[in-house]
Amino acid sequence: MPFRPAFLLAGCWAIVAISLWLAQLTGVIQGAAGLSGPLWHVHEMLFGFAAFVAVGFLLTAAQNWTQIPALNSRWLFGWSLLWLLARLLAFTDPLATTGQSLLLLALVQGSWWLLGIGALSRQLWQARSRRNYQFLLVLAGMALLNLLFLQQSTDGHYLLALHLGHSMILLFGLLMGVLGGRVIPFFTARATNTAQCQTPRLDLLVFVSAVAGTLGFISSIWWSLLNPGWLMLLCALLHLLRLGYWFTPKLLAQPLLWSLHLAYLALAFGLALMAFALLSAPPALPRPALFKDALHLVSISAMAGMMLAMMARVALGHTGRPLQVSRLLALAFALITLSGVLRAAAGLFSQPHLSWYSSAGLWLCAFTIFTWVYWPILTTARLDGRPG
Repeated sequence: MPFRPAFLLAGCWAIVAISLWLAQLTGVIQGAAGLSGPLWHVHEMLFGFAAFVAVGFLLTAAQNWTQIPALNSRWLFGWSLLWLLARLLAFTDPLATTGQSLLLLALVQGSWWLLGIGALSRQLWQARSRRNYQFLLVLAGMALLNLLFLQQSTDGHYLLALHLGHSMILLFGLLMGVLGGRVIPFFTARATNTAQCQTPRLDLLVFVSAVAGTLGFISSIWWSLLNPGWLMLLCALLHLLRLGYWFTPKLLAQPLLWSLHLAYLALAFGLALMAFALLSAPPALPRPALFKDALHLVSISAMAGMMLAMMARVALGHTGRPLQVSRLLALAFALITLSGVLRAAAGLFSQPHLSWYSSAGLWLCAFTIFTWVYWPILTTARLDGRPG
């Protein structure tokens, strides 16, 4: 099933990519030959690592929703190879001409998106799963941002490319709001034996504000009738309100629950900090330092934190294992949260680079723990003998 290569390869890449980024920051290596400096870092963490986890999760979940098989066998192998080839092309310059190499990267990465979205579309369309069509729109938006990012990088428009990368983080925030609204209250109620909280009106408000804020931010570099910071602030407050409805003290005893709630809380605080940064300056590039710090709170503590928790849970459930994790995994959940907080607080240090290095170290520890613990789980058959 798609979660196996997606979670395993993404977990490994989370370690390799941050190690390479640290080596670039400290001058040990010159940096990527394909995409330069920060552009490579943005591309590989968002369009490489995070996108693989998200699409792999959705393809796996859609099989449960629709009872229609996801990518498997040779198709899944080919899809994973495309992803690996894209990672290689992003770091190297095989054609010895940056523009042509990035064009080749766009072709390979675009093919990867096309195959993944096409497979998900087939599952949802055959089952007429209209409730989940929204995921196709979100993934299509992510794929478009990815291709535009590479096109702007090729043309030398680095600030615009970074803006598109920042927009990708907001799209992930939108995806987290939708998926979190489904799974967090359900998992919480089921594991704590409490009634599941139903807030349909609030859920709709969260979705609308997240869509409006994301679109407002994407377009703000060209024109803006309203500072998108106001929409982000509204969305952050709605996230906090919804999280309050979901909370029960019983969840604090279960790492697979508190990790999800903690990641969602980081999303709310990160959006609020991004809003304050935008409202303190005109919504045009360059962004103040506070904005980039807030972005890392969302991308690390919220995005990576929720991905780590969901990868841990999904891998256990789909391999027939009890939904329980060790203290070591609980430590990994805490480390990834602290990594984002530490990176977001870089502006408070007289030497911000120490915050960057420390945050990267905690990230590496968290994903090393995950990969070490889950390698045998993701590479062996289900315990109950069922396919998957």
